[in-house]
Amino acid sequence: MKKAFNGHQETDSPPTSLTGVEVYEKVNKIDHTFGKSEKKSSMTNIWKKKAIFFDLLYWLRLEVRHCINVMHVEKNVCGSLICTLLNINRKTKDGLNACLYFIEMNIRGELAPIEMGKRTYLPPSCYTKSKDENITFCDCLKGVKVPQRHFPNVKILISMQDLKLIGLNSHDCHILMQ
Repeated sequence: MKKAFNGHQETDSPPTSLTGVEVYEKVNKIDHTFGKSEKKSSMTNIWKKKAIFFDLLYWLRLEVRHCINVMHVEKNVCGSLICTLLNINRKTKDGLNACLYFIEMNIRGELAPIEMGKRTYLPPSCYTKSKDENITFCDCLKGVKVPQRHFPNVKILISMQDLKLIGLNSHDCHILMQ
């Protein structure tokens, strides 16, 4: 931003951050039409359109609204979902802390950890699949036929020995979630 620099050191304090409600009030007034249109030269508002995220109930209360990357969120959700469904050791979200949280919330009492001697056992959840079901799931994914270049490396992502998906990138997770 060389044009904005006037050659003098800035000594003023930074401007105060806007709250979610203040941003919503400014964004809600925007009348946006999609497609090409004439450029407007007025700089009264820095936003061009209202993000769909403002439809979420909690969005106004978020402190850092600008740091959410949808593809990374989708990759994390897909990874957690696949690891939980396939019950991949140390990657499942269905662990001891989750079971203890259920007890604290007084829900899902059947998932309470069982202590036998020095070991703690976790009972299987209702969605826990057997090894045969995991093999069927991985075989099904391995046999999926999609247009070339749409999801090209699905066969090399599946490890039939370990019954898990390896090396998923964000595009692969997006296709799986779709």
